[in-house]
Amino acid sequence: MKLVALSRRDQNRAALDPWTVVHFAAGLALGLMNAPRGPAMIASVGYEVAEQLLERSPTGKRLFNTRGPEGVANVCVDLAVYYLGLRAGQRRLDSERTGPDLPRFH
Repeated sequence: MKLVALSRRDQNRAALDPWTVVHFAAGLALGLMNAPRGPAMIASVGYEVAEQLLERSPTGKRLFNTRGPEGVANVCVDLAVYYLGLRAGQRRLDSERTGPDLPRFH
């Protein structure tokens, strides 16, 4: 297994691929929309499960233009960066509500 996909054929075999950024962006967008964390993560896991099932079928291979399903490392990284994006968006909203944390001098 590779760490980074440098070519299209390595996309589902590497932990990081061009879609990693898309997963982060999707999480960030939902975080900025203040989506509840639980349902947002359930949706992400559901997508990964559906993608795994689809990529094992001829139709899914054509749809996603792949030779087979993503590896476990890729799925784990996709979910992790999605969660990081979600939290980053939510933290941004929290900081806008409360204002920046300024140093306090006593």
